[in-house]
Amino acid sequence: MEIERVDYEVALERSRAQVASAESELANAEKAYHRAEELRETQSISESLHDNALNRLTIARAALREATARLARAERDLERTRMTAPYDGRVRAERVDAGQFINRGESIATLYSVDFAEVRLPVRDEDMAFLPLSLARTGAGVSQQPRVVLRARFAGAEHAWEARIVRTEGELDPHTRMVNLIAQVPRPYDPLGDLPPLTVGLFVEAEIHGETLDDVLVLPRSALQRDNRVYVVQPDNRLSFRDVEILRTTGDLHYLRGPVEAGETICLSALDNATEGQRVRPLDPAPVPAG
Repeated sequence: MEIERVDYEVALERSRAQVASAESELANAEKAYHRAEELRETQSISESLHDNALNRLTIARAALREATARLARAERDLERTRMTAPYDGRVRAERVDAGQFINRGESIATLYSVDFAEVRLPVRDEDMAFLPLSLARTGAGVSQQPRVVLRARFAGAEHAWEARIVRTEGELDPHTRMVNLIAQVPRPYDPLGDLPPLTVGLFVEAEIHGETLDDVLVLPRSALQRDNRVYVVQPDNRLSFRDVEILRTTGDLHYLRGPVEAGETICLSALDNATEGQRVRPLDPAPVPAG
């Protein structure tokens, strides 16, 4: 978009003329001051005339600085008559027409960049323990950039886009107890095979790839006994208490870590008043249907 340039071009020429005039005045003032200095050495000039020459030189220098500043402003104003987007993008809203008068500071359009797309992902504060992120480092320089898969149904088909967590918003929402993570998708409007563009305004579901944990037990809620223990049934059908650490709870499952070896039998029934070494009678496993 371009604003009519005639008035700004005239203002620029006027500023250039003022700079030329100020330079000429400064040159004359410098010559007059140098003559006054020479006459002063021979005491052929009064102090008042010498001071007048110095004052004229100071005023001429100030006038040149002012004229130069006006010239810079006129050049900038002329340059601003042509408005272009500072990045590759798309126009979301346009608020001007040809021939329309606009005022300084008036909004003329709304643009958005297509260099990348950003999606805000609210994550519970307890889930942050499983992501290599920190609220103390909120910029793009996070220690790692977890991989994210964004999924959505578009044009009658399911699609997925690859993204990366580039930063957090660095604060915890006091109402939802959520932390907003920012996932970034590069060049969302570039054609990538059959993948459609990640259009602004599209609702997506996000799958964030967190840290990998080793030696984790996945057990139903009923397997966790009082005091964060599980009961291991020994080969002689006696109970052995094992203290475990709860890593995560989702739905009806606990993710635990503790001194339980592969192949050991874990009691899934809630037992009240059980004691270490108590003898139990395990149920026979249900037969697997044939077929």
